[in-house]
Amino acid sequence: MSISIEQQLEQLKAQLLPHMPAYGAMESTIPDLCLYRTEVTTEITPVVYEPSLCIMLQGEKEVYLHQDRIVYDPLSYLLVPVTVPASGKVTKASPETPYLALRLTIDLKELADLVIDLGGRIERSKEQVKAMAVGRVDEGLLSAIARLLQLLDKPSDIPVLYPLLKREILYRLLLGDLGSQLRDFMLLDSQGHRISKVIEILRKKYNEPLRIKDLADEVHLSESALFQAFKAVTGLSPLQYQKKLRLNEARRIMLHEGIEAATASYKVGYESPSQFSREYSRLFGAPPKTDIERVRLQGN
Repeated sequence: MSISIEQQLEQLKAQLLPHMPAYGAMESTIPDLCLYRTEVTTEITPVVYEPSLCIMLQGEKEVYLHQDRIVYDPLSYLLVPVTVPASGKVTKASPETPYLALRLTIDLKELADLVIDLGGRIERSKEQVKAMAVGRVDEGLLSAIARLLQLLDKPSDIPVLYPLLKREILYRLLLGDLGSQLRDFMLLDSQGHRISKVIEILRKKYNEPLRIKDLADEVHLSESALFQAFKAVTGLSPLQYQKKLRLNEARRIMLHEGIEAATASYKVGYESPSQFSREYSRLFGAPPKTDIERVRLQGN
C-alpha cells in the first residue's frame, strides 16, 4: 500500500531528528550535506548562497534576492544554481515544531555532464532564469532524499552509495519544475551560462578593481547587455554583487580570523576603511566591531 507524500515527509522528519540534537547549522557525515534546526524565528541576515539545493522539512523561510521575496515551506525546495549574495530569515519555528531544513551543495561539473547525457529530454527555459527559484518536491525527489538521509545511519555505505544518490537527485531536479532553468545555466550559448561565467570571475577576483568591459568581452556581450542580463539573473548590478561579496568575506575573516576592520577592508579590496565601515553598516545593520561582537555573543 502506497503512502502519501505528506506521510513520507513525516517519516523523513522522524528519521532525521536524531541526527539534529543541537540547534543551528550542523555539518553531517555525508559530504556536502548540511542540516539546520532552530526553535526560534530569526531576523533578516545577509549571506552568500553557494550553488545548492535547500529543502524545507518543517517551518518556513523567506529569502530576499534584492527586491524579490521568495517564500518556501514544507514540500518545497529552494534551488540556487550560482553563487549569489542574498538575505533570509526563518519566519516559522517554535519549540514544539522547530524549523528543520537541509542543504546539499550542487557540483556544477557533475550537473553539466548530466545535462549532456539527458540531451533533448529537458526543454529550454521559456522564462527569465533566476539565481534563485522555488519548486515543489515530488515523490521521486523526496524518495531520493530519504535514501540519502538513510546513509546517516550507515556511514560505511556513504563512499559507494552517496555518488549514486547525488546523481539521482540532480536527475530528479532536471526533470522537475525547475529543470529547464537549471539546464539553461549549463548551456554554452545561453544567457544563464554567460552570467554564471561572469559570477565565477567575480568570485575569484572580488578584491580587484571591477572592469565591466573586460567582463563583457569575456562572455561576448556588450557592456549594456551584460549589465541588463546580470541584473535580470541576480537582481544586482555587477558592482553591487562585488560589493556584497566583499562585505560578506570581510565579515567572515573578522569573525574567524580575528583581524580588525581596517585590515579586513584592505584585504577584500577597499581603499578607504571609512567607506568600508559605512557600507558594512548599511548591509549588516551595525558598524563592523559592533556587529562582530553581537554575532559572537549570539553564538555563546
